[in-house]
Amino acid sequence: MKRKKLISNIVLMALLAISTTSCTDWLTLYPQDRVVEENFWEDKNDLEGVRYAAYQQMASTIDKLIIWGDIRSDNYELNPERTNSMGSYDTYQKIQEAQLDSTMSEYDWGSVYTTINYCNKVLAHGAEVLERDPQFTPTEWKEMEAEMIALRAMNYFYLIRAFKDIPYSTVVINSDEEVMDFPLVNQLAVLDTLIMDVRPVAGKARNRFTNTADTKGMITNSAIYALLADMYLWRSALREGRGFETSVIDSDLDSVIYYGEQAIITLNSQNDQASSSYGMSRTKTEDFGSGLTGALLITNEDMSANYKNELSPNVDSYQAIFVNGNSDESIFELQFPSADERKIDGTVFSFYGNADATHLVVNGNLLTTLYANEKSSDNREGERDSRMWYSAQKELTGATNAFSRGHILKYNNCLFTMKDEKTVTATTSTSSYFNWIIYRLTDVMLMVAEAHVCKSKGTNTKDLDFAAAEAIVDAIHMRSTVDELVPLTPSGSKNNLLKEAYLKLVMNERQMELLGEGKRWFDLVRYAERYARYDVMESTEGNDSVDATVYGALIPDPREPQYWDGTRGVRKMVADFLSKAFPKDEQTLKNRIKNRYGLYSPIYYMEKKANHGMIEQNPVWDREK
Repeated sequence: MKRKKLISNIVLMALLAISTTSCTDWLTLYPQDRVVEENFWEDKNDLEGVRYAAYQQMASTIDKLIIWGDIRSDNYELNPERTNSMGSYDTYQKIQEAQLDSTMSEYDWGSVYTTINYCNKVLAHGAEVLERDPQFTPTEWKEMEAEMIALRAMNYFYLIRAFKDIPYSTVVINSDEEVMDFPLVNQLAVLDTLIMDVRPVAGKARNRFTNTADTKGMITNSAIYALLADMYLWRSALREGRGFETSVIDSDLDSVIYYGEQAIITLNSQNDQASSSYGMSRTKTEDFGSGLTGALLITNEDMSANYKNELSPNVDSYQAIFVNGNSDESIFELQFPSADERKIDGTVFSFYGNADATHLVVNGNLLTTLYANEKSSDNREGERDSRMWYSAQKELTGATNAFSRGHILKYNNCLFTMKDEKTVTATTSTSSYFNWIIYRLTDVMLMVAEAHVCKSKGTNTKDLDFAAAEAIVDAIHMRSTVDELVPLTPSGSKNNLLKEAYLKLVMNERQMELLGEGKRWFDLVRYAERYARYDVMESTEGNDSVDATVYGALIPDPREPQYWDGTRGVRKMVADFLSKAFPKDEQTLKNRIKNRYGLYSPIYYMEKKANHGMIEQNPVWDREK
């Protein structure tokens, strides 16, 4: 029996390691040997083996998560130094120019569905393992169950943000013979299901594990709360753009605030527990006046003094969050502890930080937009923000404050030195093994800030929700600056214009704080979806309707004719954000993206073929070579 069990384990683990792409079905299914499968689920170790495989599989999908969530955004432009990898370079150019094609393998979602299938396997076999293994306790199973439900939901959440309508199933697939044709399920319906699945297990996972890598690299209660806040924020936008009742939208926004605050409080408790029970020292932190309980941000203790003395500024938050990893601000990050296990290396360096070999650089028009209305005490614009140094290699040249094109250095081990009064230079090393962060503290804080803005009634700058949002933005901003800056205080003559100004304040802070972390395009899509029925919002002239020549006609959605197709939201997003980064391409981008379906990705052509027509192609990208 033991020999048979050992063989089963070896076979299953070997199968788990096999590439998961298939040309014959939309979800590659392992293990395929039913004899192995039936004899595998005997004790806790078997369950944990597939559980860990789910995390490893998700780590292997990072390149997809980056492309889907960020590359189309206003963060980047193509590196003028063309690289040897011209195939990828040309593909990214087409993606940035909104010329997506269903033959691009970047939109093959099979690897993400494989992660989901691993979660389904654990969830399907947990109860039987509980009966067979007396060492496996009901408490352990309930914690693991909550963990896998949340991880599955997280991967589905990536899919609906990237593709809108997707195949959805919680059925375990063990062989090609069991594959069924799965039709597309509406995005909002999937999101409703994910929230209903995750909400009952909130608070039922572990608060932390026995070591830091597992605590930050696996789903904890803090991660579940963060995921719920994120999903509720998205649902509020989808519902607002479809004309749901204000009370329904506000209920979602209240949930964002509640679960966001719970994520922050639980994270702080997690860090306290590590300090008191495991002897781990906490990083020096401050709350910076955010108004959120437990929102303790890592203090850049030596940065200001060293900067002013023209020495070597030490940015503690950068070092802790990105270089060391698993920081006190981390909620969930995929782990890459060694070169052998590191999948992030080629992907991230290819996109962001490997000098001439990098496909993308920070958009040259970006930072002047972010800091256009902000001044420091000595009239400087933005260069005293340390995030400029490691996120964008910002250098100022003369009085024009011109932006010098640079690479994102978050994924390099940088030492900063003063070049002159205005410029900090970075010496980089690629010897560290950086994790990929899914959720961290400031991300959740800004979700809460966005919810406050969207929940506000926009009457005046003294609105309590506006004040709450501004306090959060200021706290995150001030943590990273050398001198105290005077932040932009939004203003507007019309209520909705004032609300838009505050929303852009939050959006801009998210852009600077999370630059290069795979989130910006998703943020822009959410913005466009929120304004999808811009006809009922006040225009700049104060009318109740918006000029169709500017924001497009009101056209029924091709799949949901009870709603408008989102053309106006797309045009507003392009005008408010993409046009600032690509001023010559504003009309072209509006024409190519068209409506809400253009915000999402094409379905890889092999998936449509394998499902015998059950999957309908995204109507904007319904063209194949």
